[in-house]
Amino acid sequence: MRPPYPMPSERQTALFLNGRELLRIQTTPVDLEDWVLGFLYSESLIDAPADLRAVRVDLAIPAVYAAIDPARMPEACRVAARYQRSRPGRVVAVDADAHRPAPAAVSHSLAVSRIQLAGWMRQLQASAPLYAATGGMHAAAVVHVPTDVLLIREDIGRHNAVDKALGAALRAGWPPEEAVLLATGRISHEMCRKVARAGIGIAASLSAATDQAIGLAEELAIDLAGYAKSPDRLVVYTAVGRIR
Repeated sequence: MRPPYPMPSERQTALFLNGRELLRIQTTPVDLEDWVLGFLYSESLIDAPADLRAVRVDLAIPAVYAAIDPARMPEACRVAARYQRSRPGRVVAVDADAHRPAPAAVSHSLAVSRIQLAGWMRQLQASAPLYAATGGMHAAAVVHVPTDVLLIREDIGRHNAVDKALGAALRAGWPPEEAVLLATGRISHEMCRKVARAGIGIAASLSAATDQAIGLAEELAIDLAGYAKSPDRLVVYTAVGRIR
């Protein structure tokens, strides 16, 4: 018997790359084309949308079948190793930064105001139906500052939601110097790394940022903000100067 209220949806989703199963990960099976584009880009397995040579989603499994340059497959295997599951009675320690290129510092000077960030965050909350209906989902958005347009994506996982939003922005062709990332969940070191990889200089959360995320943002000249629902409550963790 199903409960009489909406539930967050998650499915174990397989990612096949060049015909080989790379990993299985829990996702909400919507916008998976954006997810695989954002994920592969965040993991430096592709450098542009055109590098994703083919993609097909089978929601019945669910699975995503993607094709990239075969020369990138050795690096893809190292990525897969970071996502391996621990076996019963065995702990697998995985170095999240092993074999990964260091992200470059963000150099552009896009500036926004606290009022803009809070307004976009309210728009994100109002335009994320799964987040609003269940209270148990995560949402993320990339804002195109010149046009005030948001690309909003949702998932059971914070990182997946960010990958989906980044994938959508890559597909739209938005330059990173015109973009801001928003998230409903806390910004971790890994999420901050995704922001840096995308070349985005401002990221804001409805929640907080972790100490490691703040340290990485300081190294890479990224402005991080938390509690961004209202301009008065918003906390700016790194004072690079893009948030007025």
